[in-house]
Amino acid sequence: MKLLNSHILIRKILFVFLTFTIASCSETTFLINSAKRIGSWGDNPTYKVGNPYKINGKWYYPAINYEYDEVGYASWYGPGFHGKKTANGEIFNQNLISAAHRTLPLPSIVKVTNLENGKVLSFVRVNDRGPFAKNRIIDLSKEAAEELDFVNRGVAKVRVEILEDESRKFANELIQSKNKAKSAKIQNIEKKNLNPPVQETKSDDKENKVVKEKSETDENFVLKDNKIAIQVGAFTDHRNAKSLIEKLSEFKAYIKREFIDDKYIYRVRIGPLSNINLANQLQDKLFQLGYTSSHLVMN
Repeated sequence: MKLLNSHILIRKILFVFLTFTIASCSETTFLINSAKRIGSWGDNPTYKVGNPYKINGKWYYPAINYEYDEVGYASWYGPGFHGKKTANGEIFNQNLISAAHRTLPLPSIVKVTNLENGKVLSFVRVNDRGPFAKNRIIDLSKEAAEELDFVNRGVAKVRVEILEDESRKFANELIQSKNKAKSAKIQNIEKKNLNPPVQETKSDDKENKVVKEKSETDENFVLKDNKIAIQVGAFTDHRNAKSLIEKLSEFKAYIKREFIDDKYIYRVRIGPLSNINLANQLQDKLFQLGYTSSHLVMN
């Protein structure tokens, strides 16, 4: 009986040990894979939708599209671009999971399914432009192509679906970070312009001291010449710009027309604004309404 109990005890100890070991290995594998996917995108990643552009005689029109869902062929790229900047200023790493797309905002997050073998990548960061070869809808990094198991073939039929919540999150974080930096820079410039040197005269010493203290502590300062505006969208079709103006009826919105690359671009802006804090408040409200590509511009 004692011998039997000893065997049972040993088996239990071995079971616990093996369970712990397997769990540890699984956790390690998870961490390695997670690190491989997260990686580093450089010191200054930015969010951009981008203006219309022309490649090999064909025009492409970047736009926010949270209903994007397309079936087509994927290719992959890597060695020749490794370590170079992507279209939105990030650093391309062929060993991380990323992709290039012709029109989605950068970065966007998409799900890619290989329809030929059923393999899925549920979190792919789109941070570059391309592919421009015929019948291709997305260009994946080498690591992504390996995960989807089509490196040797070169191409695969895939389904690409945008992930709205994840894409909005990245957009908001990067836009807010950029605008904070831009606002701080503008404030520093404008404060210098708004604070002329105090003339040291005996009769005005007290008055100058009061003015100087007020200018240094007043955060709601006025910008010279109403130079700031918020750009909400840019279109090649004037009707789309007018439609957006109607949706922004509660704001002081207008259309600025520019002629670029043999065609007109219609930019929808709110302003002019004379107050940095007001501009930031308006931008926060626009983010809440879903206009996550809105950003501060010089009017």
